[in-house]
Amino acid sequence: MTAVARLRLLLGLLLVLAAVAALTVHLDRAQARVASTEASIGTLTYDVGTSYAGLVVEQPVAVGDTVAEGDTLVVVDSAALRQDVAAGLVDPDTSAATIDASGLLTVTATGDGVVADLRTTTGSFVQAGAVLATVERAGTLFVTAQYELSPEQYARMEDDAAVTVALPDGTRIEGEVTDVTVQSSGGVAQAVVTVGSARLVRGAADGLVAPGTPVDAELHLRRSGVVSAVTDEVTASVHTLWERWRG
Repeated sequence: MTAVARLRLLLGLLLVLAAVAALTVHLDRAQARVASTEASIGTLTYDVGTSYAGLVVEQPVAVGDTVAEGDTLVVVDSAALRQDVAAGLVDPDTSAATIDASGLLTVTATGDGVVADLRTTTGSFVQAGAVLATVERAGTLFVTAQYELSPEQYARMEDDAAVTVALPDGTRIEGEVTDVTVQSSGGVAQAVVTVGSARLVRGAADGLVAPGTPVDAELHLRRSGVVSAVTDEVTASVHTLWERWRG
C-alpha cells in the first residue's frame, strides 16, 4: 500500500472515530440530564398575628411593600388588652409587637422581607389568635422541582447535583440541589428537589425572579462512564485496523 493510500485510510478512520465519539458524547449528555415535570420559584415566609381581639385602627402597608424588621404592619385597639395592661398581666414589648399604655397593640415585622398577604383592613374586627399578615423573608428564594427518575437515574443523582433553571423568558440560572424528598411508585422515583442559587434575587430578570414564577429545571446527573468506555473501544479498534493495514 502506498503512503498516500495509507494516509487516506488513516484520515478516514480518524473521521469515523470523531463521528462515533461525538455521537457518544451527545448520548451521554442527554442521559445525564433530566427535565422537571413541574417547577416554580418559592420562598420562606412568616406570619404575624394578634393574641387579643380588637379593632384594626391602622394598617400602613400594602401587599408587595418591602418592610424591615420592626416596621409597623397593623395596629389593633383592644379593650381586653387594656384591662390586662392595667393589671400588669402582659409584657408591653415583644419581638413581634409593642403595647402602649392605652392598650394599642402594634404588630411589627420580625424580619426583612416583602408583604405577601394581608388578611384584614383598617376598621375591621379581628379575633384573638388571628393571623393578620404574611411576609416573605428576604434572601430566601429557592426553586422546587419535581422529577420522575428511574432507579438507575436516581442512583446517579449526587447530593449537591447541579441544576439549570430556565425562566419563562429563557434566562438561565445555575443552581444546585439543597434538599431531596423521594417517594417510589411503580418502580419510578417521584423526587421533589429544592434548588438554591445566589442568583435567585427577587426582582431580577425584569421581575421574573419572584415567588410563584413557573420555571423549567434541568437536573444534571453523574456521568455513567459510557463516553470513556466506548471511546476506548473505538480507539483500540482503529489502532488494530491500522496495524493490519501497515502489515
